[in-house]
Amino acid sequence: MKTLMIFSLVPLLVVFSTGTAAADVVAHDLVAVKGEEVMLRADTKGLFFEKGGVLVEFFVDGKSIGKNLSGSGGVALKPYRVLKTGVHRVKVKSGSDEDEGILLSLTKGSKIVFVDIESGLYVEGTPGRAKPGSRRALKEIGSRYPVVLLQSGMIGARMHRLWLRENEYEAYPVLPWNSGAIFDEISRKGLKIRALVGGPHIIESAGKYKPPAFWFDKVDNAEKVKDWETLQKKLK
Repeated sequence: MKTLMIFSLVPLLVVFSTGTAAADVVAHDLVAVKGEEVMLRADTKGLFFEKGGVLVEFFVDGKSIGKNLSGSGGVALKPYRVLKTGVHRVKVKSGSDEDEGILLSLTKGSKIVFVDIESGLYVEGTPGRAKPGSRRALKEIGSRYPVVLLQSGMIGARMHRLWLRENEYEAYPVLPWNSGAIFDEISRKGLKIRALVGGPHIIESAGKYKPPAFWFDKVDNAEKVKDWETLQKKLK
């Protein structure tokens, strides 16, 4: 099974291999509560490993908010107080290298729709191909609720973001699932789960919050839906 999983990723990695070599500086997406201070993060990398002592400049919505050096672990941080709700563009720049991420600012009590990218958006066995109707359905869902995408497998968040842009999805933050730790994190911020879309392990990891969960096959603690169009109607 592990061998098959590795080979199933090959088409996606090939799609990204041309002209998309890993940047020396990588932005992280964030979800924040309006009025609170957050730490914007950038990873700085050498050819293969993290690289410390690199000066990184941070921008929010095109405006520089200052610079900071990365530490020995290759992480540069910059505090930022979020004053407006909505989607904010975060750019990190070091020399000629730069990357962009998303900062989603919400009011406390907001309900988020979480979607696992690999199990919810990729056609099973064909990671480079999007599930039919997912882009349009997510856009409609996103007009009613904030949407956050989860990175749960071997493919990094930066590659997921590139795939989303190439397939013309709206701009959504991509956050690491971390075996369900993401749900504890948003709960501590006073945010809630409106719905969860993902495979059995994703749904199980959020069990203590008892969110409305949906999947395209029969699994415990989730409602089976036929396709993304059906799911969209469920989340009106």
